[in-house]
Amino acid sequence: MWYPQWFSEDMKGDDPTDEHTVLKFRADWSYRQKNFLKAFEEYRSCYELLPIANNAMRRDVQESQSRCLIHLGRFPEALEIAQALMKCVNNTDHLTGVLNLQVAIHNHLGNLEDVVSCLQQLVILHAFNPHFWISLAESYRCLSFAASHCRNASIPFSEPSVREHLCVNNSIRTVDTANRIQRHCSKNDTCTSVLECCRIGTPLWIWACASFIRARILLHFIQPQHVSFALDHNLRTQGYIEEQLNQMGLTEEPKTLMTNVMTEDFLAERIQEEGQIDTKSTQALNTFTMPTDTEFKDRWFKKIQTLLSVHR
Repeated sequence: MWYPQWFSEDMKGDDPTDEHTVLKFRADWSYRQKNFLKAFEEYRSCYELLPIANNAMRRDVQESQSRCLIHLGRFPEALEIAQALMKCVNNTDHLTGVLNLQVAIHNHLGNLEDVVSCLQQLVILHAFNPHFWISLAESYRCLSFAASHCRNASIPFSEPSVREHLCVNNSIRTVDTANRIQRHCSKNDTCTSVLECCRIGTPLWIWACASFIRARILLHFIQPQHVSFALDHNLRTQGYIEEQLNQMGLTEEPKTLMTNVMTEDFLAERIQEEGQIDTKSTQALNTFTMPTDTEFKDRWFKKIQTLLSVHR
């Protein structure tokens, strides 16, 4: 009979399955206790015992190793494992997990373009997930901030492309929240607020605003299905988005235009009932084609940019 923390005892036996199962539970427990170095070693030992055919558990253990390395600050090693996982994905669920992992690593490394690339792919996979859209909006704004700061520092720069090494001396290390950008910005004489860096009318400003609007639309749409703390979180997030749009100087006319464009894919057959959106189901990768960066931006933002240029 098993009991809590049964895996802490020596349970070696004739069945190798018992041994790697015990190691997996021990590693999970160490991770939960925030003993990430111990967890990493236990995951590694578990991985070495896993049969080649056990693909599901091998992926789980490898991702866990990578997350341990993130907590240990060993980001290049974490990225190496994530890249190995990417070569083994065979459906969109696996791809979603690896992309989420890579976003976390690239955020810590300050690889802004790679963060945006991963988030765009996540949005393609899950176009009705508001949280991916929020992260994408914040990342576009980070790119704009990095671009502006590099220009202020008289460093050659071609918008919207930016690489970490251009701004490494300014300590742009993480880009996962607007607050982190603001804290960095407040320490700089050349930029008094992040809003100065996301100039109205630039492509990055349009992409960020449109992504925020898409997220707000989706949150509002699923709001009737939320209660209690989930509803509170939904409303707070909508309030946060509205605040960001106001601070970025988005006025009513372009806001309405963006809202109309970003809801064009809300077709009846994709909506099961009020507040329920049919998200993309798992697909084999041999039946799925990932659009390029240009194709993504054409799909979601080209019409908005064209309409805004007409209204000027």
